[in-house]
Amino acid sequence: MDIDQIAITILKLRRELTACLSLHCNSNLIKIHFILLNPGMKSAEQDWGPSDQAAQQSYFLKEEFHYLDVTQIRKFTIFDMFHCPLACLRNNLCLSLNVASSRGTEGKFWCELLSSDKNRNAENYHKNTSSHHFSILRSPCSSSPCQNGGTCIPNFNSNTFDCLCKESFLGELCEKAVKSCKEVYEVNKSNVSKLVSLHLGSQPTTVLCHMGDFGCGDGGWTPVMKINGNKSTFHYDSGYWSNKIEYNTAGGETGFDSQETKLPTYWDTSFSKICLGMKIGGQIRFTVINMKASSFYSLIADEKYRNTSLGRDTWKKLIGSEASLQRYCNTEGFNVICGGSDFSKARIGTATNNQDNCLSCDSRIGFGTGGQYDPYNTCGNEATREPDNGDKHIKAMGYILVY
Repeated sequence: MDIDQIAITILKLRRELTACLSLHCNSNLIKIHFILLNPGMKSAEQDWGPSDQAAQQSYFLKEEFHYLDVTQIRKFTIFDMFHCPLACLRNNLCLSLNVASSRGTEGKFWCELLSSDKNRNAENYHKNTSSHHFSILRSPCSSSPCQNGGTCIPNFNSNTFDCLCKESFLGELCEKAVKSCKEVYEVNKSNVSKLVSLHLGSQPTTVLCHMGDFGCGDGGWTPVMKINGNKSTFHYDSGYWSNKIEYNTAGGETGFDSQETKLPTYWDTSFSKICLGMKIGGQIRFTVINMKASSFYSLIADEKYRNTSLGRDTWKKLIGSEASLQRYCNTEGFNVICGGSDFSKARIGTATNNQDNCLSCDSRIGFGTGGQYDPYNTCGNEATREPDNGDKHIKAMGYILVY
């Protein structure tokens, strides 16, 4: 704000305040909002311009033709009533003020700044035709209670406040850093997907929070990984599954596209549901695993097999009508290895066999896959040796989110 704008603001506030001080407004609650200028700047009125660098707001309760007879901090005369409440605001000891109800012989008003108020000195408070009394109501926001850049909204009637938090913070005082999209959804109940900064470590990570039901049910879904089946980045044997190293975090901001990513949410976000999606030829299909865990890392990094119970038909739905699997074994879950390391395996998925055992699986559907016959198909469907819908080599773009 430049000096001309400041001058206009001051004059506007002066007119509004003077009208109320002179009994020409209906309300007895007067709001004073004034600008504290940057050091070195000069106000349109040199004698009132404060030296601090901020903005302040206070309310005065106007009581016409009353006087509080207590020790004064200061008494002075002014041509403009505007100066009296501003002088009180600038003095930390000032709790109320008396001001003349009319101008004196020199055309001035007298003003008294007081270090007490009528509640503390009720016996000294009385009617007086020559003055008005103003009690300053300190804003409940004056102590800046809202943390992390939150905006304090005062309620002067109840002397309380509410904090309007920035997107990445929650809590009564905006004291809680958001760590998942679920937290944002449960506060706002909005189905509009949006970018949110999650506090998962020393630096915030911005992700696209998928809100509402896009195929996995209502909620705020936090992205964890995106895997391109044509690339070896997240092959079953990749170290990314067992470490806490992120990969292309910018990919977490772009939705269901072809950018691969591994986000800090892999090791630092707890959940009760997992949303799995595969995109093939522009068509995305989803399924949900109901499972509680402290993180995705806790389910996979230790290399231990953990079973799920979706069933082969549910895994095939991720692929669509072209899906194919062998008929036997049907092992599924996390860290699935069916036979030796050369056979079908998946970090999340299912592996099947043409024999009634799990010793030499040749088919799979999953994420972070490997093994014969195409070890470079890392997300999608591989099926050979008598599968139920013919041999398949389908590579997909995979999406993993949690709630």
